[in-house]
Amino acid sequence: MNSVNNDVEQSHDELPNDLLVNRRGFMGTCLAASFVPIASLISPAAEATNWVKESARFEADPFEGLDICPVATAAVEGPYYIDNRIFRSDITEGQSGYPIKLNIKIVNSNNNCTPVANALVSIWHCNAKGEYSGYLFSNPDVKADLSGADASGHVKSRDEERFLRGVQVSDSLGRVKFKTIVPGWYNPRAVHFHIKVFIENRVYVSTQLYLPQSLTNIIHSTHSDYKDRGVSIFTNENDTVRIQSGISGNTDIMRVVYNEPGTLIASATLGTTA
Repeated sequence: MNSVNNDVEQSHDELPNDLLVNRRGFMGTCLAASFVPIASLISPAAEATNWVKESARFEADPFEGLDICPVATAAVEGPYYIDNRIFRSDITEGQSGYPIKLNIKIVNSNNNCTPVANALVSIWHCNAKGEYSGYLFSNPDVKADLSGADASGHVKSRDEERFLRGVQVSDSLGRVKFKTIVPGWYNPRAVHFHIKVFIENRVYVSTQLYLPQSLTNIIHSTHSDYKDRGVSIFTNENDTVRIQSGISGNTDIMRVVYNEPGTLIASATLGTTA
C-alpha cells in the first residue's frame, strides 16, 4: 500500500457540491466514442493490421480530432472522494484488471481552446470488484448506505487504502496521463471515472467520464477479473447521474482504441472557462 502524500497543502475544505462546482466555469467534454473490435479484446493475436496502425497513430497523438471544447453541465462529486493528494501517474497500486491508459487534456473554452498548464487533475474510481479504496466496508452489490453522509453527500472513509486514486499537474499542452484499470461496477451506477480539476486552488471541474457501453460489456463478460460478477444492469443509458446531469449524446463518453499488447488507450479533452 502506497503512503498518502500529506505534505501537500490542501486547497479547500469539503463543501456542498453546489459550492464546489462553478457551473458558469464548468467544463465540457469534447469526446467521440471509438469502439474496440470484439476480436481484439478476446484474442489480441488476431488483431487486424489496420487497428495496429490506428493504435500507433493514436498513441502518438491521443487528442487528434478532439478540438471542440464546449461548456457542459456539472456531475456530482459522489460520496467517495478523498482529498488526500497522491501525486502519481500510475494509480493501479497492485489492483488487477484490464489495463487502460487515460489521456486528459485541459483547455480554456473562453480562449480558443488554449491549453491550461499547471491545472491539478484528480482522478478516482472503483476497482474490478466495484470497491473504492477507503470504503472497503461498502458492499458494491447493494446501494450504499448514505445515512451517515455529510451535507455534501460525502461519506467518511474508514480504511487507509488509497488504490486507484491519484493526481497529476497538466503540462504546457494542458495534458495529464494516468495508468490504471477499467473500473468494475457497483449498485446503482454505470462504469465511470471521477475527475476533479483545480486551477489556482479553485475547483473548475467536478465530473464523471464513461467508456463505450459495448466495450465494458465485453470486458466484464470475458476478462477473469470481472466475469464472476458479469455485466451490470446499470448502463450509460440508464445511469441516474448522467440523467440528472442532463447529458445528451456521447459528450461524456471517452474515445478508446485497443493497443497491443492488451491495453486500452482512452482520451478526453475537458474545456473550462478558466
